[in-house]
Formats: sequence, structure tokens, C-alpha cells
Amino acid sequence: MAKQTGITDNFYIDGHDLSGDVSAVDTISGRKATLDTPVIDKAAMVRLAGHGDGEIAFSTWFDDGTNLEHTALSPLPTTDVVVLYTRGVASDSPAAGLVAKQINYDGSKGSDKAMSFSVQCLGQGTPLEWGVLLSNGQITQSSAGSESSKDDSASSSNGIAAYLQMVDINSGTPTVKIEHSANNSSWSDLLTFSAIANGNEPAAERVTASGTVNRYLRITSTGTFNNAKFVVAYRRGESYDDTAY
Repeated sequence: MAKQTGITDNFYIDGHDLSGDVSAVDTISGRKATLDTPVIDKAAMVRLAGHGDGEIAFSTWFDDGTNLEHTALSPLPTTDVVVLYTRGVASDSPAAGLVAKQINYDGSKGSDKAMSFSVQCLGQGTPLEWGVLLSNGQITQSSAGSESSKDDSASSSNGIAAYLQMVDINSGTPTVKIEHSANNSSWSDLLTFSAIANGNEPAAERVTASGTVNRYLRITSTGTFNNAKFVVAYRRGESYDDTAY
């Protein structure tokens, strides 16, 4: 991989595609608290890892279009929001996901009459998770079926976390799942997102699965529906994670 610009990035929050409204992603932060534990046989401080945390902060232009910036951000929900930033729109592009609390919606009108807002989302129960896209950016499935598989070169044994951003459904109720395979031929369910009926989108969800994750992954949808537009990203668990999936 080579150095990259941030051109063609996308940004989603609770199923709202804000890629055309977000002017800057100001902070993508994964951090860990430390606990000072000085001991008498060391000449320097000894520290233990504490709680993990995450933050995604961004700036937007005011847009009161249907399911766009103002609709998505102005309610300041007390419930959790699911944020996804993607560095590119192709499968395997880096993606940062966070289950968070949106803590502000701060507007500013400049002397040039531009109306902009700043928003901060702070991690809620899980740290920031850097993974990759499984879908080729935002895809449209006209009906139930499977996407092309993705080869991750090897299996892993520490579970998986995945993010779904359901942007729009023309009709019906799709259920999106991730399947895995050891040979790219025989497939089984790895994890399943909640079914989302037309009229309940935009919507988003983070789900996890434990144990072995086979080498090949693919998106499969079931149910009767027409034109579901969504994005899927995931992170394979690592042996060094604080808590296993």
C-alpha cells in the first residue's frame, strides 16, 4: 500500500449517508487510559493498560434534506449512535467504526453566511474499531442474494465485529448477514444483523461473533425486498484484544 489522500471517503451515522455534507473529519481517536503502578525495583514509572475509548468528531454543512445532515444530527439522541468512516469505497478499504454517544450539535454562521456545525461522538462501551469494508462501498441489492466473496488469506480464531449502515429500502424487509467459508465453496452463517423493514431505515447496527472466522467472507441477504442500499464493514478480532468478541 502507498500513501493516500482522503479523496473519495464516505461517512455514515445511524444509516444516514452524510458523505456529501461532512466537510472535515476532525478527530478519529482510539486511545487507552493508563494506570500508574510505581514499584521499588524500577527507576521509571510502570503502567498498566486501563479502559479503552474512542472518539469521532467531524464538521458539517447545514443540510435539511430528507435523511441528511440536520435530520440525522439535530435530535441529539440519548440512545447510542453507530458511526462509520470509510477511507475509500472499495472492498478492503480501511474503515473506522464506533458505537457512541453524540454529545453536541454546535452551529456557527460565518461572516460569509456559510452555516456549519461541529459534532463530537464519544465511545460507549466499546473502543474505536479499525477494520475494512466488506462491501464495495455503498451497494444496492435489488433482491435477496450473495455478493462476491473476499479472501482474507487465512482464517482467524478471535471472533469478529461487523457494522451495517442501512441507508434506504424501496420495499420489503431485508436481513443482511455475513457468511464465511474455508474453501470459497461451502458457506455457513457467521453473523446476522437485525431485519430492517422499509420505513425503519436509515438504521445501523454493530454485531459480533466469537471463535473461528474462516478465510473467505461474503455478504448474503435474505427476505423479500426491493433495492436495499447499505454498507458493511468488519474487524477480525486479535489475540491482544482486551476482551474477546
